[in-house]
Amino acid sequence: MHLPFLMEWDPFSAAALRRSAAAAAARGFVPMLHAHTAHAAAVASLAARAGGPAYVAHRRVDFPASSGLSARLKYGPAHAVIAVSGYVAHILSKDGVSHLKIRVVPDAVPFGAAEAKLAGAAELLPPAPSERAVLRSTLCPEAPAGALWIGNLAALVPHKDHETLLKAFAQVRAARADARLFILGQGPLRGRLEALARSMKLQDAVRFLGYVERAHDWMRAFDVYAHSSWGEGMGSVLLEAMAAGVPIAATSAGGIPEVVESERSALLSPPRDPKVLAQNALRLAGDEALRRKLSEAGRARLEAFSVAKLGERTLQAYALAAGFHGSAPRELAEARA
Repeated sequence: MHLPFLMEWDPFSAAALRRSAAAAAARGFVPMLHAHTAHAAAVASLAARAGGPAYVAHRRVDFPASSGLSARLKYGPAHAVIAVSGYVAHILSKDGVSHLKIRVVPDAVPFGAAEAKLAGAAELLPPAPSERAVLRSTLCPEAPAGALWIGNLAALVPHKDHETLLKAFAQVRAARADARLFILGQGPLRGRLEALARSMKLQDAVRFLGYVERAHDWMRAFDVYAHSSWGEGMGSVLLEAMAAGVPIAATSAGGIPEVVESERSALLSPPRDPKVLAQNALRLAGDEALRRKLSEAGRARLEAFSVAKLGERTLQAYALAAGFHGSAPRELAEARA
């Protein structure tokens, strides 16, 4: 169904959702609204009021709601709230959301061949050396042989902090003249970041690639994945780097330490610290044994972020919501327990 979504607190979209839920209930289903964004949470919270369907809100970012009132109106009425990390759960609690209604459900990547087939995608695996060489020659044939490829996949928005990434790369470049930085993603800061790269005389070594349909091909070609965010709900792109076997130099912002552990499955630096981020990237570039150790540890952690785990945890959140709503059938009540 398509909603008009005229504005954030759109009563027409809320009424349409409520009618659709009532129709599902009349056919014997247990309707449940699941809002994946803050804007959707506004409409869902309206639709769920005064006897409406059960409602689950999803929170992925690690900064507080725009206001205490917004948090109470959007997330307060929810029968369950899913947080992508324990850090986000903590922020929600500080915003006034009852901890009894919060469940942590990290994002996922397909783990193993069976889940990849279910997702309709190829299994995420590190490339063989020969395959990696072909990827590089195809993706960026002008890069010198043996160059250091550093990659980043993130929207070009303030909290992803590409300014720190560029400053860190300038230090990497001073030590490794063959270093190249590939930035995948779109966003309002692209022009400003390109101008910054030019002002730092990095324009020949940095490529802003925008939206890339087969981003995983690029990921598998990188020597180091660098993640510079000062704010991060979880950092789910790190799961893709782990699946591709790419060693990670990231910040410790938000929920990132719940995905990777410093010195065991990644090297972490404080947010907004280009010097340490650069040092970590160079350390990875110069230490093959460390790269192998972190990559293997990262891949070993992926089972905890599998699609199966995501499904189990989400069903538990739905059961919790149905219980608070008072509509839990036996199966959901058992899942809640």
